[in-house]
Amino acid sequence: MMKRDLKKQTVFTFAVLCPIFLVFSFLSSNWYDGRKQDFSQYWQAGHMILAGQNVYDSAEWIAEREREGTAFHANPPFQYPLPLALLFTPLAMLPVRTAYILWVFLAQVMVLTSITMLFSFYPARSGYFEILAITGIFFFRPMFSVINSGQIIALLLLLLVLSIRLFHTHKWFWGGFALSVLSLKPSIGIPILVLAGLWLLTGKQWRGIWGMLSGGFVLVLLGALVNTRWPMDYLNISQDVFDKYYGMHPTLWGVVDKIFKIDSLSVTIGLVCVAAVLVVQAWVFRGNKSNVDAFPAFASILPAALLVAPYSWNYDQILLIVPIMFLLISISVKYGMGKAALFMVGLLALAFAMLTVAYSLGHDVWSVLNSLVVWAFSLYFVTRTDPLPDASND
Repeated sequence: MMKRDLKKQTVFTFAVLCPIFLVFSFLSSNWYDGRKQDFSQYWQAGHMILAGQNVYDSAEWIAEREREGTAFHANPPFQYPLPLALLFTPLAMLPVRTAYILWVFLAQVMVLTSITMLFSFYPARSGYFEILAITGIFFFRPMFSVINSGQIIALLLLLLVLSIRLFHTHKWFWGGFALSVLSLKPSIGIPILVLAGLWLLTGKQWRGIWGMLSGGFVLVLLGALVNTRWPMDYLNISQDVFDKYYGMHPTLWGVVDKIFKIDSLSVTIGLVCVAAVLVVQAWVFRGNKSNVDAFPAFASILPAALLVAPYSWNYDQILLIVPIMFLLISISVKYGMGKAALFMVGLLALAFAMLTVAYSLGHDVWSVLNSLVVWAFSLYFVTRTDPLPDASND
């Protein structure tokens, strides 16, 4: 049988899908008003930076959104670290609709690029496996929210997968440096960095930890070019955001809130749940191959981080792409393509079932089951002794 040319297959995949992504991006701009999507607050923040305004000043934020007609759904002021606003200054030079179309297109390309990079951990894959993975992931419920609302999580996913590849090839410092950018979305980025730090600490990979710290320092300096007080301004804003959204999300905190009334007892129970997750992860890192292999390590880190995050939205579960890919590869290798397809269909069904539950209950807390199920499967396969096929370093 002729050996498949994986590089040509990758080029063909992008050549076929990118025009589809572009058409979908234009259609999305007709179906959804970019000024009313989450993207608009990133655009407005970048636009304010270009105008020399303070994104953490509520009065300036409100005045800007009145002028531009953007970010009316977002409470003032900007709710993210200042370097994120700097990142969006190039897009803020464009009209909102044009910038939205471009960002939606780039988000789809970034997700496809992330999937393709993870394919390298399975060089013996078939074309059917690629079709299963790409189709399944693009029909995973969080993808719809990521693309239509113009979320930044697709960019963070790409940087996350890049860091995994860098860790895998023993470029520990640069892997940690790339991973530090996840702090641009602290609600989910900080839990990931804490768990990744625990993994690096267990494996005594000090260069990776230094990379994370160095990347964080660079981000602080980058924001200081615009506002030297931005860390304090952001901390003041983030406390209000935490208080507002506490207990409303598909995390362990949200589950505790729905079972127990929000009080000191629920906080204590939440902390116990978080501690339990950390203990399990520490045990996995301590006693298994995951303390040296980046892909299986992050397959357990990411769902665990989504579980313990102080708050997150359903679109943050797009980060489950990493453990989903790990599980598809593991199941395909050990049990065959049929079982891998069955797992993907079951996961898609669960995600859409939780969407139905969310509409009937008026909240999306029980979508936590997506992260919990993926975490449980990941723990099972991560702790198996037989490794995955060797990844290519191309």
